Amino acid sequence: MGYTYFSSRGSWRVFSACLLLTLVLPAAGGFAADSIRRVRLAYSGWEIGTAVAYVGVDAGLFKKQNLEIEEIPIRDTLSAGVQALLGVDLLIGSGSPLAFLQPLVTGADVTLFGSHVRLDHYGMGVASTISAVKELKGKRVAVSALGARSDLIARVILRRAGLNPVKDVEVVVGGLSPARALAVSKNLVQGAPLSEDVASEAKKLGVKVLDVKAVPVITDLLVTTRSFIAKDEDTVRRFMKGYASAIHHFVTRRNESLAIIKKYFPGSQSGSVEAMYDTFAAQLRPLPDLNQEAIQALVDVGAVVDKRAQLLKPTDIIDPRFVDELKRSKFLKDLYTEKIPL
Repeated sequence: MGYTYFSSRGSWRVFSACLLLTLVLPAAGGFAADSIRRVRLAYSGWEIGTAVAYVGVDAGLFKKQNLEIEEIPIRDTLSAGVQALLGVDLLIGSGSPLAFLQPLVTGADVTLFGSHVRLDHYGMGVASTISAVKELKGKRVAVSALGARSDLIARVILRRAGLNPVKDVEVVVGGLSPARALAVSKNLVQGAPLSEDVASEAKKLGVKVLDVKAVPVITDLLVTTRSFIAKDEDTVRRFMKGYASAIHHFVTRRNESLAIIKKYFPGSQSGSVEAMYDTFAAQLRPLPDLNQEAIQALVDVGAVVDKRAQLLKPTDIIDPRFVDELKRSKFLKDLYTEKIPL
């Protein structure tokens, strides 16, 4: 299952996808509308967002929005990265689910303004007595680890069935997909999300697997502070235009984008870089949209660690205005010459 987008260079099938972006502006007051803003751009880890931003910087797409980028790789944990984000007044950043949510529930001034997601195809392995996901209420569901991909996937599947994954089921750590399938077969747990290949093998062993729709899982978060947005919305808008241009460049100019990315890897890894590029391109959407189901899963994971997160709704932690404006904009229509679903 996926989405097909069309550009002047041809069609791309994309269904989504760790990036830390930090904007530090001069302390001086207002800016002229066409002035150059100096931006410090920090990366934590290597994922879709990092690759897109590299392309945007090297291809000069942020410069077209009068943004001067200083790139700063961060090799520390995402949690430390988010703490660094909180210590600066004017930022754009990212964090992992728990790294983002834990400061948020303590009153930190952070908000999501974009994200990448990928659509994962999993089945729900269940005990022989279970015929629908909703029947897992009061039962045990195994995932690989708290906050891991399988955990996020399980929580989306459970919510789709009308269950509260924090209150209605007991989510337990059960290891990787093969171990979870074995646990289901022995009735140690009554449910477990299983990857496609493992689900296929589990069926051969007599494990019942319920088919579910593809599940959106966040891979990258774009984060800033609400106070930063209040002081200078225009910089966020400029960044998002440059970032949208970088996504378009990434998926429509393969050779140029590969040449940029390969600068950051040894020549011996050329083949693996190309495979990575193809994987990333297949997951990209025209905008880093804010998927409500995937964000709710983040909130559900946060609620396990801190009960205060149960009070949060996805709308409490996101600021979708910049993505929404681009969806309606002539700017995006000019990037993609043919109609695209957003």
